[in-house]
Amino acid sequence: MAAAVFVVDFAQAATVVVIEKDRTLAPAHLQIAQGDTVVFRNEDGMPHRLTLRAASRTWSLDTQRQGQERTQDFTETGHIDVMCDFHPQMTMSIDVAKGLP
Repeated sequence: MAAAVFVVDFAQAATVVVIEKDRTLAPAHLQIAQGDTVVFRNEDGMPHRLTLRAASRTWSLDTQRQGQERTQDFTETGHIDVMCDFHPQMTMSIDVAKGLP
């Protein structure tokens, strides 16, 4: 399953869609630029709640039911691990860099 990347202009931030389906997150790894936005879309038949862990902080997104999305802007650089609180096998990582990767 591939993620869709929508770039409006090279000078603007990109929006990347991560799909939650079959108790997986796709893609399993993202490399994005500082300022980019990730949309987590639940296409699964069950709810998910994602927790994101960076070196400086840990935070959770609201529980998503099927068909719902949660949006996260990434303003800080670094590595982030993502995991579903309900399904611990659902993991992915995000690396946020200055400028386009």
